[in-house]
Amino acid sequence: MKKLAVILLFLCLAFGAWQQSGEITLPKSIQVNDLTISNSGEIWILSASALLKLEATSKSPLLIQEISDGKVLAAQDEIYILDNTSRLVFLNPSKEEVAQPTRLTFNSPDGIAAINADNDRYVLVLESNQLNFCSKEKILGSIITNADKFTVVPLADYSDTQTPLFTLANNRISSWTGGTFKNIENYRSRLLYSASNTILDFTADENGNLFVLFSDSIVVLGLSGEYKQKISIETMPLGSKILTNPANNNLVLFNRFDKTLEILSNIRADDRGEIVALHKNHPNPVDNLTDFEFTINQPLNLTITIYNLIGEPVKVIAKGHYAKGTHQVTWHADDDKGNLVPNGVYFYRLESEKGVAIRQLIVLR
Repeated sequence: MKKLAVILLFLCLAFGAWQQSGEITLPKSIQVNDLTISNSGEIWILSASALLKLEATSKSPLLIQEISDGKVLAAQDEIYILDNTSRLVFLNPSKEEVAQPTRLTFNSPDGIAAINADNDRYVLVLESNQLNFCSKEKILGSIITNADKFTVVPLADYSDTQTPLFTLANNRISSWTGGTFKNIENYRSRLLYSASNTILDFTADENGNLFVLFSDSIVVLGLSGEYKQKISIETMPLGSKILTNPANNNLVLFNRFDKTLEILSNIRADDRGEIVALHKNHPNPVDNLTDFEFTINQPLNLTITIYNLIGEPVKVIAKGHYAKGTHQVTWHADDDKGNLVPNGVYFYRLESEKGVAIRQLIVLR
């Protein structure tokens, strides 16, 4: 399996005990039409009249721009919105731009997602009987599906034919692979999971694991549909949503009735006293630089090395004796000769006499 196979060879989500780590109650006056989470962990909310943002450390939404009755949205470094005329618009909040309309208009769209492919951004838009693959200028092609919802793998490279996207129809989840934006007609689906109870929503994390939301639980599935665990939750009403936060791997549950955001964190082995813990780098994807944090509970000699997708070492970014505690190192997205590395998927590996930890990152300029 090309790139995704290499990722899955190195990365395995070690499920532990999930517990509530926070809750945010939105103002009752906000009519939430849709919400999503960016790669940097910001929660974006599309209300009936505005686009709002919740910073990672804030519990009060900030007004970004007035939007007249937007329907659905997706977020990466840019924000993509389907407005009340079902037209696609986008804006770049970091440049303080107003929403820019495109020429693309859809028929009763139900969902949208922004993804990366061939070092560029594209948009998927779900209509009543098809999933459209779009650039900002045109619809590139479609796959026929009667899906009610769909989800994609955050931070994944969708120029790889083995990177899956997932659809939900009649409480049945299907995985689609085999195609890309250049050969959409090659996408083929296979049934991944079927439920007798009503699936309220579902989402994927960056490793392709699926989190399936029921009214009283979350079922966790692996990339091939294998059962991994069940998380018990308080009763959730119809219309509730589940989201994954790519910045910290938390789950966020949106209760549409109470207008609350419940944050669930996975208590892993490294949080329960393992000697070495390698944390997620930030930001990811990486533009010019990114920071790595690691925690050790005793003094250690260790090395952190960046590797490319085929396992070749790119640069050693940390080497030596470190005291007990949390440490941070910075990588400037360069190789051992000081040259900027090309866009793509990379791994960083912490190695010591007490163990090895590996994580994934993406360079995208």
